[in-house]
Amino acid sequence: MNYQDILEKIKAKYEIIESKEDLGVLNAWVSKENIKSVIGFLKDELKFSQLSFVSALDRPAENVIEIVYRIFSYETADDAVIRVKLDRAKPVIDSVSDIFKTAIWHERETAEMFGVDFTGLADKNNLLLPDGIIAPLRKDFKDPDMISLPKV
Repeated sequence: MNYQDILEKIKAKYEIIESKEDLGVLNAWVSKENIKSVIGFLKDELKFSQLSFVSALDRPAENVIEIVYRIFSYETADDAVIRVKLDRAKPVIDSVSDIFKTAIWHERETAEMFGVDFTGLADKNNLLLPDGIIAPLRKDFKDPDMISLPKV
């Protein structure tokens, strides 16, 4: 399949807010309400068997935290990137860890680093940071112990 085939199959069942091709890979934005359905559809119907990663992008100018899911099919050797834009003030989205167990670690790290609440994620303990540090990868993160790099 090519990215257009994958896009058309998803569009036949779910609303795609926006899409683009990037180096032959589909990038599709869906609503947070549809994320579990779309990821489940890709796994069950289109044979995407590996969730490569879940991460986020902080976009303060748009007031958005964008969640990024990269998924791969060993059967067809296709990649797809599914994206969801969340309100930066209250970034909440359903966990997909019941669909792909690998999402547990990725969602925990994304929650820790960007302050996203993954509803239904069983283990919400920090992986890397001590308690008290919240969302250090957000662009407006401040901490009294931070040392600024010199301006070049």
